[in-house]
Amino acid sequence: MKRLSVSILHKHRSLVTVCHSGSPFTMAAARPLLSADQFTCSVCLDVLKKPVTIPCGHNYCLDCINDYWDQSDTVEVYLCPQCRRSFNVRPELNRNTVLAEIIEKLNEMQSDVAPSQSYAGPDDVPCDVCPGRKWRAVKTCLTCMASYCESHLQPHREFEALKKHKLGDPTGNLEEKICEKHQRVLEIFCRTDETCVCLLCVATEHKSHDTVTPEEERAGRQSQLDKEKKGLRKRIQETEKRLVEIKESVVKIQKSAKKELQNHEDTFNFLTQIIQSLRSKVTETVRDHEQKEVRKAEELMEQLEKEIKKLKKTSAELAQLSHTDDHIHFLKKFPSLCVPMSDGVSPKLTANSDFLPETLKKDLSELQRHLQEMSGWEFVKSRQTEVKTPSCFQQNMSRNSFLQYSCHLSMDPNTAHRRLQLTEWGAKVTCSETLTPYPDHPDRFDWWTQVLCKQPLSGSRFYWEIEWSGDGAEVGVAYKGISRKGKGKDCGLGSNDKSWSLLCSDSSWQNKKEKAEGHPPLSHRIGVYLDCPAGSLSIYRVSDTMSLLLRYRSTFTEPLYPGFRVRPNSSVKICPLDPSDQ
Repeated sequence: MKRLSVSILHKHRSLVTVCHSGSPFTMAAARPLLSADQFTCSVCLDVLKKPVTIPCGHNYCLDCINDYWDQSDTVEVYLCPQCRRSFNVRPELNRNTVLAEIIEKLNEMQSDVAPSQSYAGPDDVPCDVCPGRKWRAVKTCLTCMASYCESHLQPHREFEALKKHKLGDPTGNLEEKICEKHQRVLEIFCRTDETCVCLLCVATEHKSHDTVTPEEERAGRQSQLDKEKKGLRKRIQETEKRLVEIKESVVKIQKSAKKELQNHEDTFNFLTQIIQSLRSKVTETVRDHEQKEVRKAEELMEQLEKEIKKLKKTSAELAQLSHTDDHIHFLKKFPSLCVPMSDGVSPKLTANSDFLPETLKKDLSELQRHLQEMSGWEFVKSRQTEVKTPSCFQQNMSRNSFLQYSCHLSMDPNTAHRRLQLTEWGAKVTCSETLTPYPDHPDRFDWWTQVLCKQPLSGSRFYWEIEWSGDGAEVGVAYKGISRKGKGKDCGLGSNDKSWSLLCSDSSWQNKKEKAEGHPPLSHRIGVYLDCPAGSLSIYRVSDTMSLLLRYRSTFTEPLYPGFRVRPNSSVKICPLDPSDQ
């Protein structure tokens, strides 16, 4: 204990002598040789506070060693946290005043040397020279390629040779400033190769290149950087404005959706109330009629029961009279028992099943039919977000629902292949081996036996029907831009992204895009429903009912033209529709 204190005191006196020698550099250089950081407590790992020395010679903070031993009171053995020497009796702790004085003096010296310095934190660049715990670097020397705290930077401020070194703000990525090839500092910018190089690079492979100092290049690019920053700020402002607008739109959409749902909720609640009220009234009417008819039946049953009872009584009296030997009694009693009875025809009850008036029955039947049709509705959603009308209710069971959208169509002879003959004012097309002498026209199909209609369809809903005969035909729609020349897929109806179709025959129907086959159509009459706002093309088999064969969903960006491809010895006819027939 005494030897340790004397040794530390000698160090302290030597340090004081050095610090008072009058040379700032000597003082700065001497500080790292001995500092308060070297006198730390092994328990709290911080500079000793109220240092005490235990019998084994190790020093601790007074509070730290007391807390450490307080946790060991139950063991009755006290250990040194460092050398693990044990003491059966808790040692007495006395403050090491010499060590406390040394630490205090060292702290004062460090404050005098660099009062503004602090230890390097996680985000700071540490001094490359400090031993042990590092001080925060204040400069980086690009010549020495090292970072220095204020104390270790003093030689660069005092010696002429070091004053010529290039100092910069502290940086921790010094490896980026070294030439990988020559291991020298990057001091020149090569405009030819757009890279930073060292002086040896300039003298060798970059000798004939356009080179400048980094400062010159930075000055030239600074204005470009400022312009980019300005543009970026403007874009950020515009994007933030757009974000605000979208958020406002979302709020509006949510409010509108809530209002719309409330409106429909009110409608459905009203319908539910009406149906429940109607059900209640119909039930009440039927029950009243039932009770009335049952009451009549009960009255008749009571009457018949009385009659049966009376008849049984008379029958018993007659049987008794037939066995009497008293002729006088027989003759007197017999007339009263032979009173003429009714003709034996009992009153009849006709079961009246007309519980409801015929008009009400008809109305209920009509309501049921409409509800059944409504149950066949399906909610069609478009896959494209760009569609303005994202969805609609589409009826697929009742033909009358489509007739309101019927449209007049006629085939365009300028598009017809020469093997196609148009008749009935363009309402019918037939395919044969005979060529029709159509004039040359850029819209004519020259390979596929196809024809388009004249009328463009867009922005609304349309319905038309066709009848085909022969081996089969293809029914669909196409953009005007579909190719007309050659036998490539870009010309075939339904074989590209400019057309949609369904192939109909007695053996199968086929969707070219998805190669999905189904049952053969039972009818040669086909209905086509085009819903442009919803982006939906539906093709139905028309017979007693409407049966869905195929539905396309897309975003129709252009007007669509109905079209047909006709197989040899086959024909297609556009059927006239009258909406008033619905």
